Amino acid sequence: MRFNGAVKVIGAAVVLSVITTASLMLYSAERNEGRGSTTLGDTANPNRVDIGVFVLKVDAATEEISAQVQVVPQGAVADAESGLLAHDLTVYTNGIKGDTLTFKAGKLPSVADLKVGLNGEDSNGVITDYPFDSYKADFVFAAESDGKAVPVNVTIASSDSFFRLKPGKSKVDDDVLSFSAAAERSTGTFMFALFIMVFMWFLCLAAVIAAVFAISGKRGLLWPSLSFMGALLFALIPLRNAVPGAPPIGSVIDFGAFFIAEALISLSLISTVIVGFRTERKNEKDKDTEPTTPPLPPSPAPEPVPMAGVPAWHASAPNLAERWPGTPNR
Repeated sequence: MRFNGAVKVIGAAVVLSVITTASLMLYSAERNEGRGSTTLGDTANPNRVDIGVFVLKVDAATEEISAQVQVVPQGAVADAESGLLAHDLTVYTNGIKGDTLTFKAGKLPSVADLKVGLNGEDSNGVITDYPFDSYKADFVFAAESDGKAVPVNVTIASSDSFFRLKPGKSKVDDDVLSFSAAAERSTGTFMFALFIMVFMWFLCLAAVIAAVFAISGKRGLLWPSLSFMGALLFALIPLRNAVPGAPPIGSVIDFGAFFIAEALISLSLISTVIVGFRTERKNEKDKDTEPTTPPLPPSPAPEPVPMAGVPAWHASAPNLAERWPGTPNR
């Protein structure tokens, strides 16, 4: 028996270790993919401008990508001695904000802000499709120094943990670099949202089971069951709002789980109260209409049992002290 118990404990520990290891491997793959950088453009030309695009946030609600742009001159674009810009540099983008970035010659280029619009990819480019929504962003970069076009090289990276950004193929036309990047929910965000949906379903099923138990057994108002269902009804709201990305009301997560769970729990609570109230009233009426039986007459005193060796007339004779006062009992 002890050996079987030890085997079970070891088996459970091995299974738990395998699950934990697989989860950490998934996190490592997601981290490396999300933090990786992609370089696009003309890398062979020595006289170019290296542009670093660091994505800070992918905002599906406003359909914007917020990023920071850093410029590093290379070759003839930079001063041979200081390494700073040899001439004034202008970078043109297709951004909503930061469409024209100007950097002065002889100064260290500062980090500039850039905002690029998001476009819906296929039919999943609406935030209400959460957590199955995905987007696409188009990037265009061109540079001009001393009145001449300069080749550009773009390195893009993202720090947004809620989205995974995947740059596509680039196209260079007259020193104008353009490419597209797909943005989709990260694996952690998608799995957590899916877990919340499944968890809501199991919670509402628990409430339905509690209601069926209370109603079918005609147990009246079971306050533990009512408290449980009432707590679930209001606990689902902060649980739903806890999903990452703050999807608006009316998303897939609502129609797929939240609205259904709230409806089933509400119906279970109301049904349990109504049926329980009727059961309690019926029990009270049945108790009031029970026939009352009259009290039974007192039972007669039992006949004295004669003692062994004593005649019956003597056992039933009154005490001598009661019959003749003053006579002592012996």
